[in-house]
Amino acid sequence: MRSNITYTLDEIAEIYDGPHATPKKLETGDAIFLSISSIENGRLNLEKSSFISEDDFVKWTRRVTPQAGDVVFSYETKIGEASIIPEGLRCCLGRRMGLLRAKQDKVLPQYLLYAYLSPTFQDVIREKTIHGSTTDRISIREMPSFEIQLPDIHTQKKVIQILSSIDNKLSKNAEINQTLEQMVQALFKSWFVNFEPVKAKIAVLEAGGSQKDATLAAMTAISGKDADSLAVFQREYPEKYAELRAIAELFPLAMQDSELGEIPVGWFCTDLSYLALLNNSSWSKKNAPESLKYVDLANTKWGIIHSTEDFLFSDAPSRARRILKPGDTIVGTVRPGNGSYAFIAEEGLTGSTGFAVLTPKHEHFSSFIYICATSKDNIERLAHLADGGAYPAVNAEVILSTPCIIPIDHSSSKNLIECFHYYVRELFAYKHNNLRQNKSLEQLRDTLLPKLLSGEITLPDAEEIAKEADYVQS
Repeated sequence: MRSNITYTLDEIAEIYDGPHATPKKLETGDAIFLSISSIENGRLNLEKSSFISEDDFVKWTRRVTPQAGDVVFSYETKIGEASIIPEGLRCCLGRRMGLLRAKQDKVLPQYLLYAYLSPTFQDVIREKTIHGSTTDRISIREMPSFEIQLPDIHTQKKVIQILSSIDNKLSKNAEINQTLEQMVQALFKSWFVNFEPVKAKIAVLEAGGSQKDATLAAMTAISGKDADSLAVFQREYPEKYAELRAIAELFPLAMQDSELGEIPVGWFCTDLSYLALLNNSSWSKKNAPESLKYVDLANTKWGIIHSTEDFLFSDAPSRARRILKPGDTIVGTVRPGNGSYAFIAEEGLTGSTGFAVLTPKHEHFSSFIYICATSKDNIERLAHLADGGAYPAVNAEVILSTPCIIPIDHSSSKNLIECFHYYVRELFAYKHNNLRQNKSLEQLRDTLLPKLLSGEITLPDAEEIAKEADYVQS
């Protein structure tokens, strides 16, 4: 076992505090405003970030301008969370955030992040945490004296090489999943919000085209393929072409007025109660299992359940009551703008009563319900409706009443929504396979991290484990 040297934090890094106020946030801009919610499991999630003006960027970076390799961390609320600033990110720190700039003769930036996230240093953080009446925090003024252990630079480079190979796979899977989510959201919006296949038919008919031409235009709108590509598609995949044409034929040829504006003929305005049941089943003392796997709001963000907790039912939090089944959609009712939502893809989970649980009345409604309930527009609607001061919330019924527009005929409704489900289910399966891979990779990383940092496992052995995991996951 190799020997590490114990340093104080100020011996290996410069420590900076972020601003103690919040600038005006913008929806677009050149400079990103980081917040503690941007840090998730050792990585930066910038998907939901806000922007700031150039004047505010200059003002809010007077103390420090984050640069590539800096380790940013939360010293209040999300205690122990940290991430690293990547190349090319122009940003400023938010409130309750600090920054560590590595003294690279002692520690490499990426290793500093791993050391910060290591169980040994997390124990130091927990020991120094100040428990307040409303929130926990660590004193950034005391942080220079926090002790941290480091090996020599050569060993640091090898550890970085091993752990970053796992991190790169995690990031790649996360990027793929983000793209898949965007694809599904775009398809939903095309079919059920903007009605693009219907409008494509109308445009052709108004130009004097035939109904056959209108169907072809709808097929183009649905698939994204032009006429030439569709002709090739028909020759090479005749069965799939026939399925695409059948879907296109389900969309009407005209629009009608409604209370929400123009909608397709034969469709109607309703809400998710038409398709889903709310909080359909819960545990009680009579039917409760001996143990359960608990999903909380804090560990569920933007479509991902980052972690679960195992409890005996007798020891579980009183809010651990919602029975979750594959196909359910869960949406947090407290601070709904924080994105505590997910699609349930595995058996045996129990959710917090802080979730609204939407159970599809038919299996093939599940994809529609998830995308409708968690769309950007609906999350913003819920955030706007939330009230309650320190803990703004909405009633679960408000989530069930999420508006939607669907065909009025029961059989057509099922057919078109079933077609949507058929279209996206492979993307859902791919996404959830990536999530399962990432859970395994995170477990491997979290197992290797303390052993590598302490020298308990040799570098060659760790390299072999990481290579084997990458081969299995690929």
